Amino acid sequence: MKAVMTAEQRLFYEANGYLLIRDALSPEELARVRAAADRAEQQWREDPSRLGERGEALQSVQAIIEYDPIFLELLEHPKVFPIVREIIGDDIAMVDNDYYISPPVAHLARHHHWHFDEGLRGVYSPRSTMMVKVFYALTDIDEDGGATSFVPGSHRFPIDFKMPEPTPEGEMPGSVRMAVPAGSAYLFNGRIYHAALPNRSQKTRRVLIFNYGHIWMKPWQGYEPSARLQAAATTPVRRQLLHAVPAYGSSLQD
Repeated sequence: MKAVMTAEQRLFYEANGYLLIRDALSPEELARVRAAADRAEQQWREDPSRLGERGEALQSVQAIIEYDPIFLELLEHPKVFPIVREIIGDDIAMVDNDYYISPPVAHLARHHHWHFDEGLRGVYSPRSTMMVKVFYALTDIDEDGGATSFVPGSHRFPIDFKMPEPTPEGEMPGSVRMAVPAGSAYLFNGRIYHAALPNRSQKTRRVLIFNYGHIWMKPWQGYEPSARLQAAATTPVRRQLLHAVPAYGSSLQD
């Protein structure tokens, strides 16, 4: 696959470990996705047996791609997926996917903990990329609206690097917040140090999350694509993303 990232995007991502893609969704796309997300949320809330997080500060509709075909379309969105594929490589596949709903929780003192999404103990390979996660903002996200916060460049740190303790409010030295308008997307390396800060605004934060890794990696437990989705996948890209191809030796050619 030919390179699709601009020189500016490539340099920024390599140096910082994340990338913002403004206007990833057109207004029409955003409206369609929001409507599908609302339907999925209603189904999820009406059936407590459906998987996901049901906490006070965070609710998540697990495996959102099982709810509506539009979420499968987002999994390979033409403005975002080619960039993720360029970063990970042609053996790209889906690892997990969620719809996160973060209500206002001004009374809660603590943030969601700072963490890395992945890392291999004893292995330091800063040029390797195991995972890239994409967030699509379905609502405007303010500075105090539960924004994701990153420590730029921390994807290059060894896994045993001693990070400073955040403040009780979640502030971390040198961090940046993804305060973005609805329709934006941002992606980040699974090794970057990050956290979801408390939503102290007056509105609920809503984001779709698609996590990508390599075809030889298993999806997280509970995110294995259903046989129904795998059987309906007809293109090479869709089949590989949904693990409907051999785990070893599979690689996209177009």
